[in-house]
Amino acid sequence: MNVKIHATVNFRKEAKPLLKKYASLRTELAQLAEILEKTPQTGVFLGNNNYTINCITL
Repeated sequence: MNVKIHATVNFRKEAKPLLKKYASLRTELAQLAEILEKTPQTGVFLGNNNYTINCITL
């Protein structure tokens, strides 16, 4: 299955200072991307074969 992971502009803007503050965040986001590539149905179904993940617990 072809998976496309899209981070919104708002997510990127809010993540930038957090990436500086939490050294492991970049690795954790990479792990999340791997999980989504293996099981793309993770998250909330939006319809039209689209899913969303709205929050990550740190």
